[in-house]
Amino acid sequence: MDDRLRSLAMDAFLQLGLPTHLTLALLIAHVERTRGRRIVIVETAKLTGKKICGLWIPRENVDVVYHSVTRGPLHRQQMILHEISHMILRHDEVDGATWQGIKVFQQLSGEVVAKALARGDFRSDLEATAEHLADLLASALRTSSKEILSYEDYFE
Repeated sequence: MDDRLRSLAMDAFLQLGLPTHLTLALLIAHVERTRGRRIVIVETAKLTGKKICGLWIPRENVDVVYHSVTRGPLHRQQMILHEISHMILRHDEVDGATWQGIKVFQQLSGEVVAKALARGDFRSDLEATAEHLADLLASALRTSSKEILSYEDYFE
């Protein structure tokens, strides 16, 4: 990852102005306020985690984050943070992004999702920037005294 992408992720992180005591729920609420849209998180077995483990679908009035089934809370958190990072970075508004209408899940009753990000290339600049921002957010959660997923506590 080049310095330009790291800088984009860091700038987005700093602009969030997150509180010192942070939880995943507080982060989601903060992003909802910032975007003016509700965020719904859905775990689904329809994502196997082999090619796609998370998918953000911006709908008309709500951002839906789908993630694959996982037994590990840290893995679940990272998948959610990655998709939320796309929201924070406003990748739904980026010119030239690889967005396409796709049918994803049966529960959408055959609706075509207007702006679902096609995850064909995990090495794209958008994906790399979102993953770096997700790492920054995960670090903020780990160092927060309120976050129960502070895994460093298990190794003391």
